[in-house]
Formats: sequence, C-alpha cells, structure tokens
Amino acid sequence: MRDTAAKARPPGAQDTTRGQSVDTSTARKLGLPTAPSRSFPPSDSIIDSLLKLPNFRTTRYVADTLIVEGDSQTIFLRREAYVERESTQLQADSIRYHQASCQLNASGDPQLFDQGTVLVGEGMRYDTCVRRGTVRDALTDFQQGGVTWYMRSSGVAIDSGSTRVYARSANFTSDPQPVPDYHFAAGRVKWINKSTMIARPVVLYLRDVPIVWLPFIFQDIRRGRRSGILFPRFGLNDLVRPTRHYARHLTDLGYYFALNDYVDVLVTGDWFAGRYVQFHGQAQYHWIDRFIDGQLTYSRMSQLDFPAVNSRIGWNHTQRFNSRTSFNAHVDYSTNGSLNFAKQFSWGTLNIGGSRSQDLSNNNVSQTFPTVSLTPAAINITPWMTWSPGFSYQNLQQFHVASGTLLIPGRDTLPVDTLHLFNDNRNTTMTLNTPLRIGRWNWANSISVSDVRTHGRTEVPLQDNTGAVRRVLFDETFETQVDWQTSINLPSFFPSTWKLQPSIGIQNQVGGPFMIRNQFTGGQFVRQGKRLSFNVGVSPTFFGFLPGFGPLARIRHAISPQISYQYAPGDSVSPAFAHAIDPSGLSNRSRSDPQQTISFGLSQNFEAKLKPPPGDTSSTQEPRKIRLLSINTSGIGYNFEQAKQAHHTGWQTGTLSNTFLSDLLPGFQLQITHDLWKGQVGTDSAKFSPFLQNLSASFTVTPATLQGLGRLLGLRPKPATPPAPDTTSGAQPAGRSDDFRRYQGGTRSPYGPGGPGMGLGVGGVGGGRGFTLSVAFSSTRSRTDTTPQQLHVPGRQTTTMNLSFSPTRNWSATWYTSYDFATRQFADHSLTFQRNLRRWRAAFSFHKTATGSFSFTFNITLTDQPDIKFDYDQNTYVQ
Repeated sequence: MRDTAAKARPPGAQDTTRGQSVDTSTARKLGLPTAPSRSFPPSDSIIDSLLKLPNFRTTRYVADTLIVEGDSQTIFLRREAYVERESTQLQADSIRYHQASCQLNASGDPQLFDQGTVLVGEGMRYDTCVRRGTVRDALTDFQQGGVTWYMRSSGVAIDSGSTRVYARSANFTSDPQPVPDYHFAAGRVKWINKSTMIARPVVLYLRDVPIVWLPFIFQDIRRGRRSGILFPRFGLNDLVRPTRHYARHLTDLGYYFALNDYVDVLVTGDWFAGRYVQFHGQAQYHWIDRFIDGQLTYSRMSQLDFPAVNSRIGWNHTQRFNSRTSFNAHVDYSTNGSLNFAKQFSWGTLNIGGSRSQDLSNNNVSQTFPTVSLTPAAINITPWMTWSPGFSYQNLQQFHVASGTLLIPGRDTLPVDTLHLFNDNRNTTMTLNTPLRIGRWNWANSISVSDVRTHGRTEVPLQDNTGAVRRVLFDETFETQVDWQTSINLPSFFPSTWKLQPSIGIQNQVGGPFMIRNQFTGGQFVRQGKRLSFNVGVSPTFFGFLPGFGPLARIRHAISPQISYQYAPGDSVSPAFAHAIDPSGLSNRSRSDPQQTISFGLSQNFEAKLKPPPGDTSSTQEPRKIRLLSINTSGIGYNFEQAKQAHHTGWQTGTLSNTFLSDLLPGFQLQITHDLWKGQVGTDSAKFSPFLQNLSASFTVTPATLQGLGRLLGLRPKPATPPAPDTTSGAQPAGRSDDFRRYQGGTRSPYGPGGPGMGLGVGGVGGGRGFTLSVAFSSTRSRTDTTPQQLHVPGRQTTTMNLSFSPTRNWSATWYTSYDFATRQFADHSLTFQRNLRRWRAAFSFHKTATGSFSFTFNITLTDQPDIKFDYDQNTYVQ
C-alpha cells in the first residue's frame, strides 16, 4: 500500500515533505478533498503492542466488510475502505488486493493522500511487484516554483520506481476556479525523475478558445537554479510566414549551466534570416557572504548580408570589503569601461577611479585616469569655527581626435589630395575647496589648477602692429590656468522682518583665470588683479487681512517683494595678460564694464481660514487653511552703468512672467509671459510695448475636486455607497520566483518574460472609483517685425486632454487627444481600454496620428506567465 501512494504522487511536486495542502475553499471549488474523511477506531492493547514491534512497516486498514480468501490469497475491503501506511492514506468504496498477481485495485471514488498531495480518480490499479500503476480520470495538484498547479487527465501511469510518470489528454492550470480562465491542454505528458516535464502537442486555451499551439514544451520543474535548455523566443509568424518576404528570426536558443551555488554560465544564439547570426556567452558569480557580485560576457555577431564581424567583451564586478570599503568595475572592450574604489574613514571619504571609452566609428579614445576625490569630515576648530575642506584631481586624455583636413597640392599629373588631421589632448585639473565658517560668517575659498596640452596641428589667428591678421601654426600648444575664487557671506540682519542679506565677493578683473601661462607668454605665468563686488538683498513680507464670506472665516493677503542690489567697479588688465587670454585681440577681453544693477520681484499669496462646522463648539483643532491664489512675478533688472552709455538704456529684462497657483483646483497652474520691449532690450530704439508671448494653463479634475468645491460652498455630499463585492476575481497568483534567471547589465538584455506590450494590462484596475481629467492649454507667439528670423512665423495654440476612468470594477479606459487651433483640427487621438480577466490582462488600443495614420493594438497578458518559465510574446498590428 505504501508503494501505491508513492508512485501515484504526481511528479510535478517539488518537495512533498513540506506538506503544503490545498486550502479548504479552493478544494471545495475543485472537488478535491483536503484530508481523509475516514479514520480508525480507538486502538486497544493488542493493536498498541503490534504497533510497537521493531523492524516492521505497519499497514493499517479498516472497512465495513473484510473478506480474506486464503486459497487465492486475496483481500477484499468493501464499503468505506480506508488504508494507511506510514504517511500515505488511501480511501475508496472498495479495495481488492491479490498477492499472487501483485494486483491492487481501488474503485468507487478512490482518494489518495500523500504528505500534502491529493490524487483522486475513477479507478486505481497498481502492481506491487513491478511497482507500476495507473489512475483513470485523475485529478491532482502539485507545487512548482511556489505556485499550485491543478491537473486533470483521462489516465495517469506510473513507471517502476516512480522515475517516470505518464499522462494522456491532460489539462493543467493554476486557476483554482471550477471553470478556469485558462488552461494548457496536452495530448501526452511525461515527467522524468520528478525534475523534467515534456508535453506534446500543447495548446493554450483562454476559457475554451485556443490561443497558442506548440508542437512540444519541456521545462525543469525542480526548485532553485538548475541547468537546462533555454526556451527560445519566437512568434507565430516565424513558424508560418505571413508573406514570402517575411524574415524569420529566433533568439535565445541555448543552454544554461548552474555550476554551483555561486557560479552559472549561459550560452545562447540568435538567428535572423538573411541578416546576422549572433553568439552570446555569459558567466555570473554571486558570493553573498563575501559580498562579491559580477559577470563576464562575450558576444560575437556575424552579418550574413555583408562580410562583417563584431565582437564584444564585458566585465562587471562589485565587491564590498567591509561597511566602509567597496570596489566597482565596469569594463566593456568594444565601447567603454570604468573602475572605482571607495574607502570611508572615520575622518572622511576617499574615492579613486577611472574610465575609458572609445568610438568604433572613428577610433576616438577618451580616457579619464586617475580620478581622485577626498572629502574630509567637517573639522570643528572651535565651537564657533568650522573648516570643511575638499580635494579633487582628474586627468583626462583624448587620442585620435579629428581636427579638420589639410589640402596637399598635386605634382605633375597627380590631383590634389586631402589629409585628415588628428590631435592628442591632455587636460589635468585639481581643485581645493577650503570654506570656513566663523560664527555667523561664511568665507568661501576655492583654488583650481588646470593644465592642458594639445599635440597636433593648431592654427591661431594673430594681429600684428598694423592691425592685419595673420595665421600662425603650432605643432603643440599648452596652457596652465590657476584660479582663486573667494567670497564672504555676511550674517543676515532683521531675519524676522526685513530679511536683509549682504555679501561681499572678490572677483577677477575680467573673465578668465587668475593666473595663466601658455606659448604666448613664453611659458611664464602672468596674472590679473582682483576687484570687490557687493550684493545686498531684502525680502520683507507684508500682511493684510480681509473679511471672509460664505464658508471662509477670514482671508489673509501676503505680499513679499524681493529687492536686490549688485555693484562691481570696472577694471582692466595688463597688455601681457590680455594677449595671453586673447592673442588675436579681436574679442576685446582686456577690460570689464562697471556693474550697478537693481532688480525687483514680487510674490503674493491669498490664504483663507475655513469656518468650523455648524454646531461644533467642542473642537480644539486649528481651523483648516487653504491657498486661494498665489501669484509669483519674475524679477525686472535695471543697470545704472549701462544707462550711462551712448544709445543705451538701463533696462536688462526683456520678458516678464506671472505664475498663478491655487488649491481650489488640484494641479492648477497658469503662466503668462509678456515680451516687454519692441526691439532690442537695453537700446534707446526699443519701445515699451508689452506683447503676450506665451500662455500656458493646466488643471486636474477628480471626484475629490468636486467634493472639495462642494464643501467649500457649504454643500454636504451624500454618503458613498460601498462597492459591490467582486464575484469574478479569483485568488491572486503567487509572487514571481527569482530562482531561475538573474541576468542583467553587461552586453545582454535580461532573459525572461517581457517585450512589447507586456506592460499594457498589468496593474490593478479600479472598479467604478471615479475619474481623472487633466487639461492643458499652451499658446505661443512672437512679434513678427522684431527680427528677420521671426518674420511671418505663425503662433501656435494647442490644448491636450487626458481622461481616465473605471466604468466597472474590471474595466478601465483612457482617452488622450490634442487639438491645434492654428490648423483647426485634432493632432492625434489615443483610446485605450483595459480589462481585468482574473488571470489575464487584456488591452485594446486605438491610435491616430496627426498625419492621418491609424493603428489598432490588441494585447493580452497571462499573469501567471513569469511562473510558467514559458516566454512567449506575439503582437498583431493592423494599420
């Protein structure tokens, strides 16, 4: 009897010792029992003594009638027969065992229970000598990857030693409904050693509609990472071509090797008819207790339509030595690579790394090595003095950089030839930051050094004493820059009222570095001076209160002007420094104009305090506040020094923007931009003529928005009716197992379910829970008589609308459209419907573009697909 139970157990079970049984509600739906309905009567002293005998395997049985035929060695258990041996129980209406022929027959709704696995059928027959048996009209469940599968078969046969199990006319699914939403139908199914399942032919059904047909499938049903054949990716069009010119393609055909718990190897191949053949190899290592993770990849693609071969080698490595030290490496032989080492000390953080990239089209190589960054922790010299230094170093090299062409005159009968020129560059930079806080004063200091050297033909225009410009050629150029930036942020004054914030800066006399040396200075450093700059800003806030109305108890109006003033005197540099930064003398960088600028901005905010509910005198909470309207006006600047110049005015701002926000309408934003001047701003020929240049508005409407407006107006919404229970949704599928494939990065896309359309229907679909309407409007235009480039350029006014709602619990709809007021026609439409089918997600999409093209997309996704290890993806487009 024990052999019968062991052999009848379906091989799909992963580990029957876990004892996972079907829950009561699911078993009731399918007709599967969860436990035997019969039991043994209380044992007496004789039975207890027999059960304690050593070196015996006990078989217990009970029935209404027991018949033993001594001559034929046959035992009959009739009416409510129940047999138990070790952890296996069998109950049936009648059980017959003939010892001479080793035949055991169970009839009358036999039910087998074996450590969480349940098997029922119309009849069972088992040969205890050769250990083979069959079950007619079998129904059972088994575990695979954390998912419970239910199988029905017209017949199940168990081979000797339970190494092979056969089933014919089998249907299996993970949907526990009596009428499943989907199932797989196979003519023949074979399990080998409880590790591999092979079925042929296989048809995937959506209810009773066939969706996919395959000649066979096979997969490893064991837990954990296992070696095996990978499922190739293909579509139905690759099996049966829709046209003669269709090019078949097959991807991910290969084998996966699970070498041990730390290392695995993947070998795959891709084939595209008439185009290319690609080989891909990948080895991953993952050592958890050593905090090591990485992979090695290699790919080789051979084109079929053109004699070309492309090879690629990659290495990714991540390692953490301890909580403060880590090492990262990313190397790609064909494109780029990077290395990084990070060490965190108690006094700071050190980062050392480098990178290298190359362009295969022009052999351009860019290398950054080394890169050093040192960030010490803030040093508290005294309680009122803090020093926060920082250091960085970087060396950038570029090789084989294209720098134009050179024409070579021909000789005799030879034509003019063209020579391509290339340069090699090096740029080394070093930066030292030493900010210092002294009480409420902040003193910022930054010193940077940059050394650039270019090896290659360089042409520089130079101006001689007569004003003529001649061109000088250099085989190699160099330049070293030293810059020092410093500023002092003074403490703020009147922080609770005027919010006055002054600052003092020390700037260079003109643009460029503080010190420089190059070929124009003879290799000697020349420098410029420093000049002071002053900045002061004030941003007070003024409040005004207005009486409320309706549900508003009171309204507060806040006005916050932002006024800033900047001053910097003009200055000039020495001729030697001017020649070093501008050898041609054409850009006039030898002096800087004085700056005396004032700017003004404005921010306004209207807030309201709501009245408490009528009759509520016990509430001690602060009344709720809402923002009725917020207006932000961009700043306008005026330069007094610029106004002193001929044919100039002091105005510096050409456009003015106003932004409006409100909490009354979620997502509401209105922005208006005006072009203030007709002509070039800052010149005396420009006229003040505000012109609406840009207008954009957007808002969102939801049921909560309407309810909020109703409460604001004193209207009380009716209590919401609770939604009807969902009688169509079944148990959710188990989470996806990550034991099989874990590939990412490198030179390969992750293997597994995915591809176009896989995300269309995924996600919960709300049922009748309202809508969301988003509307946006944009209007852009420009003055047509300002510049020749803007002449006859029409404006553009467009509006977009996005509406999404759920008419029922399982349906959701989304509509997107845009309308162009200039052409007076809709630019595009997009309409999408999604349906939740318990185990399926279906999506119907209609798209129409501005050019008039129309497309329809239908996608259906099985939510259990990640657990099946069956990667199928097929899309159909009709245009």
